[in-house]
Amino acid sequence: MKRIAVIGLIIVICGGIGAQNTKNYTPVNMYMLNPLLVNPAYSGTRESVSLTMMGGANWLDIPNAQVQNWDAAGIMYSLTGDVPLSEKNSVGGTIVSNRFGVNTNTVIYGHYAYRIITGAGKLSFGLRGGVSIYNRNLQKAQFRDPGDPVQTMDFARIYPNFGVGVYWYNDNYYAGFSIPDFFFPPKGSENFDGDPLNYNYTLTGGYLFRISDDFKIKPSTMLTYNLNNPLVYQLNLSFIMFQDKFWAGVGYKSKGIMAVFEFQASSPIRIGYSWEFPTGGIRDYAPWGSHEILIRYDFSYKLRTVSPAYFW
Repeated sequence: MKRIAVIGLIIVICGGIGAQNTKNYTPVNMYMLNPLLVNPAYSGTRESVSLTMMGGANWLDIPNAQVQNWDAAGIMYSLTGDVPLSEKNSVGGTIVSNRFGVNTNTVIYGHYAYRIITGAGKLSFGLRGGVSIYNRNLQKAQFRDPGDPVQTMDFARIYPNFGVGVYWYNDNYYAGFSIPDFFFPPKGSENFDGDPLNYNYTLTGGYLFRISDDFKIKPSTMLTYNLNNPLVYQLNLSFIMFQDKFWAGVGYKSKGIMAVFEFQASSPIRIGYSWEFPTGGIRDYAPWGSHEILIRYDFSYKLRTVSPAYFW
């Protein structure tokens, strides 16, 4: 019954919904490989000391009125890590930098999570706190008039920020809910704002179908809802093969389809790659699509030694 309920929830909340990117939303196709980017409650769930590095380029070679070529693409870099202090307590950190055109947004967070056993699984509560850094560098822009005074109106601000999340999981399925950031400047404003209308309410979920010891199927989803913007959604289907060493998947999101590959190079090292092809009108302007690369290293397996990490 629980299995049917979880699958039904994923289908109902995802089916037939269209969306556009939400303001202040971090575009990450491999969210299932690095949930710390959107949910601090994920910290410590791998039950090992982990470090994940990730880089992405959105819409390569897209024309941009401000800058050209590589600088016109949306570039994302991230570094996340977490350390389990005990079976219930863990800490971690996140650094993410997003750049598009002349704008660069960077967040630096520290994490804390507390886990409890709930009978059928574990429930984790997470909190993160740090700073958000917003920077607009108009010196990189191209102006028709070299003497235009607008190009001297650079903008740089540092704000404190917080996020919360919950994450429930076991060996067969998981679900998470989070508000990754509480504060950010409203669109077109240089002031700091904590209006709940601007929160990105983020929901994740997934289920594991065990077809055989060598073949498994894992559907998963991520939804991001903002009261001032349409719903952002992503649906993924992963095929797990060769004793869990190789994962191949497909995904669908608003105005994009994607392929995702994961490879367990060794016990501590996992490598991921995703390629997104735009399906809307933008595909004529961004023929190279979007790309992400991920490398994760687990330094210790002191707490978890048996079950493969399908959901963490």
